[in-house]
Amino acid sequence: MFILPINRDARPAGTPWVTLSLIVVNSVLWVLPTVLGVNHRLILEYGYRPGAATFLTLFTSMFLHGGFWHLAGNMWVFWMFAPKIEDRLGSFWFIVTYLLCGLGGQGLHTLFSPGSLIPTVGASGAISGVAGMYFVLYPRSPFDLVLYFGWWVRKSFRATTRGAIGTWIGEQFLLGLIFKAIGGSGVGIAFWAHVGGFASGLLCAATILPRATAEEREMILRPKPLSQEEKEEIFADREEKLSGLTTLNLNG
Repeated sequence: MFILPINRDARPAGTPWVTLSLIVVNSVLWVLPTVLGVNHRLILEYGYRPGAATFLTLFTSMFLHGGFWHLAGNMWVFWMFAPKIEDRLGSFWFIVTYLLCGLGGQGLHTLFSPGSLIPTVGASGAISGVAGMYFVLYPRSPFDLVLYFGWWVRKSFRATTRGAIGTWIGEQFLLGLIFKAIGGSGVGIAFWAHVGGFASGLLCAATILPRATAEEREMILRPKPLSQEEKEEIFADREEKLSGLTTLNLNG
């Protein structure tokens, strides 16, 4: 079972060059090593190991992925949230906060698995941070949450940002507690990296509040629910159809 989030909010007018560049870089760094048969070797060498961490692997691990669905799921979620955050922060500060959130994810993962020698890879921590910033800055954005069992669509729900992202991060927190309790820190899914990245994103977004207008602060701190007219306008073009994309919770 998995949930595919579809952001129905209006896209920024400008081209999100940093977002697109990061998608290309992440994709190329999976496709080429996979074609050459060296992806597993790269993960072993450049993945992040809390018990044998290096400054280099803190960053290189953010740009490697374990498989196609790991990459596809991460890039889909990134595309749902990143363009508006890049537009809001500007290209330079967007890439800075992206990397900081990735480091925040690695930090919490290290706190809960300090001696682990299992390499973790993926952009999930950084992307969770982008979702955290979106959670604060755009609380009323409309989403479709499409529930799948296998490849079959079972149900589609309408939600706004805080309901959609709140459900997801709550799931990550709960799974992190469960796997920690049963000693499953070596399962290959760094749930705490997701939580750490998300928390880092909340902190980054909080630095924007002092510069927000009074109207923006009111909307961020006390968002009103969408009116029925807004819902009908936003979701008018919604189509429920099968999709080959998934949001897998791999790595950190």
